Amino acid sequence: MNMTIEKQQEKFEIKPFLHNILISRKDDIEAWFDEKYGSTPKLFYSSVDVRHSGYKLAPVDTNLFPAGFNLLTEHQRQNASDQATLYFKKNFPAAKKLLLITESHTRNKYYLQNVYSIKNIMENAGMEVRLSRFDITTDEEHETAEGQKIIYNPLSRNGDKLILGDFTPDIILVNNDMTGGIPEILNNIKQPAFPPLDMGWHRRRKTGHFESYGIVARDFGRKFEIDPWLISTLFTRCGNINFRTKEGLECVTYNASEILKKIKIKYDQYEIDEEPYIFVKANSGTYGMGIMVVKDPAEIEEINKKERHSLSNIKEGVENSEVIIQEGIPTIDTLNGFTAEPLMYLVNSAPVGCTYRINSNQDKFGNLNSKGMTFQNSECEEKQSAIDCPVQGFIARLASLAAARECYEINWDI
Repeated sequence: MNMTIEKQQEKFEIKPFLHNILISRKDDIEAWFDEKYGSTPKLFYSSVDVRHSGYKLAPVDTNLFPAGFNLLTEHQRQNASDQATLYFKKNFPAAKKLLLITESHTRNKYYLQNVYSIKNIMENAGMEVRLSRFDITTDEEHETAEGQKIIYNPLSRNGDKLILGDFTPDIILVNNDMTGGIPEILNNIKQPAFPPLDMGWHRRRKTGHFESYGIVARDFGRKFEIDPWLISTLFTRCGNINFRTKEGLECVTYNASEILKKIKIKYDQYEIDEEPYIFVKANSGTYGMGIMVVKDPAEIEEINKKERHSLSNIKEGVENSEVIIQEGIPTIDTLNGFTAEPLMYLVNSAPVGCTYRINSNQDKFGNLNSKGMTFQNSECEEKQSAIDCPVQGFIARLASLAAARECYEINWDI
């Protein structure tokens, strides 16, 4: 079937369409993934924010240092342990000891609950696990949101290996996005670390990820006759911006206008009755920092001091001078009457669980990763006949594949 939605249906819906492809061409799709992973290493873990508008379903962010494993159900965390076991057996069969390096959010007990959950997942996968951070010099004990105790040990070096006292890890799992750069203690370590250390936000760019994802979506689209726009977003970038003085904002205004025009062309093609809009986001960083919703490019010229401050500072005092201008996808997903979006978790590049980000302060166009955000777990893993999870999981698999290409700088001959 050629995918330029003909007027065969009164209203095209992406989920049933993709679900039909996933069922009818399951073996071909798995063979396609196998071929791509023949030259591309799988990521150990990631999380993918997905937006669903009815007419399209696409990733809008992919995190290589995911938090929130505490949001998964016990069944989903067991899925994660099972996939971690497969990953270790294939890639590090002799490994028994794992060091987990985390963020320094010791006051955030929910983040510490995430740390406890990752530690538990790794232990269930057969690893002896120790915890550390870059900012400690003595042992520390902290309490999670649910009251469990976790202990951090300080890092040191023995030649080209990281150690924690008499504990020498075989592998290092990083849950710190290294916005401020790779700490010196990690330079030239011999133990394998994942994700790759140079993929922290000091180097990684969101446009780099979506360029990689665009290649994946186009390759899949050619193979399975689907318009890649239906599973991706239009985007561009602007750099050399000084948000304090407004220097460089003309680039943002111009490119915002161009992206909005391109979205309108696709809306007209598919007879979509929506108002195009975009997100202007810092081109690096996480936690929903530095994001602006724009429907009219003139709004950029009128950006206020608070918005400029948000876009200019991302994390750890790092100043931002670069943005991604990305097509907005209005979410039609709701839970308890509030706007929602699925957040997919993957281990060994396989979907293991899903939670929904809900925000009572935002409409369907808004950035849900902002004030008012809460989470509600999805029960879709118990409903294998449901369309939602397999389709969202498939989109997350594409994003994970794109992130793996991005991480390992893989070029495909396509």
